[in-house]
Amino acid sequence: MKEFKKYFNYLKEDKSETNIFIAIMDFLRDNPKPKDKQIHDLADSLKLEADILEESVYELLGSFIAGGKSYENKTTEKDVDSKQLEIGILVEAEHTTNKFIAKKIALDHLSEKKDYYTSLIENELADEEDALKLFKKYY
Repeated sequence: MKEFKKYFNYLKEDKSETNIFIAIMDFLRDNPKPKDKQIHDLADSLKLEADILEESVYELLGSFIAGGKSYENKTTEKDVDSKQLEIGILVEAEHTTNKFIAKKIALDHLSEKKDYYTSLIENELADEEDALKLFKKYY
């Protein structure tokens, strides 16, 4: 269980929801595709019941999926410019290797401002090479 020691440090004295979330996020950053056994081993090392840890993982995921402006505004990919979304997915890939998550982030931005990625690129606030090439192709 030595490999889990750094996550346990968060919970030594304070098993608050915040510290559990921090431990989970650090664990997932180090283990982006964990197996169920790894989650159970983590729970054991944190001295938590596995279902408590799993519920916290699901809560974090649910708050991300059901959060953000696209969810609040009920914005889907049908509601935004497909070119802006395609460019946005490439820009938001800086935050994740998961295309679904990059798309969710892009939809959040586009639900607030329809030409978000045009503005970002024109103001030189995006430097992702693939996104810049696609922008030049489209615009």
